[in-house]
Amino acid sequence: MSPLIERETLVYKRILTLLIMVAAVTVGGCLGLLWLRQKIELTAQATRLLETDIVKEERRLRYLDTKIAEVHQPLYLERQIQRLGLRLHPPAGDQVVYLQGRRPADRALARTGEVKPPRRERDPFRHSIDLAVMDALLPVD
Repeated sequence: MSPLIERETLVYKRILTLLIMVAAVTVGGCLGLLWLRQKIELTAQATRLLETDIVKEERRLRYLDTKIAEVHQPLYLERQIQRLGLRLHPPAGDQVVYLQGRRPADRALARTGEVKPPRRERDPFRHSIDLAVMDALLPVD
């Protein structure tokens, strides 16, 4: 072969190699872009789900707040006293009420060798839900 044909063949091979490399980079970039878009979409869906969960929780907390506020109203307490037939009345100004309980001196005594089991922590949120559920089960006056 002549040197001119060899040179021309070498140029064509280089051009073909460059075209193949450009195509490979383009396809790789497109696949990477597609992968990124899918990840963005999955993240957006997860964010939307979390936002709806937050809205539901906020709505439930507002409901519980209104129920707690309703339960603390004096009129509501008076209706419950009448409905349950309790003999409760507001305290008089000169009335003193003593409650039975542990004496304060009990805490001042030296400790014995007894080990008391640790107290279990209670979840106040769970109890507030119980109050709302119990209130919903009561008949309406």
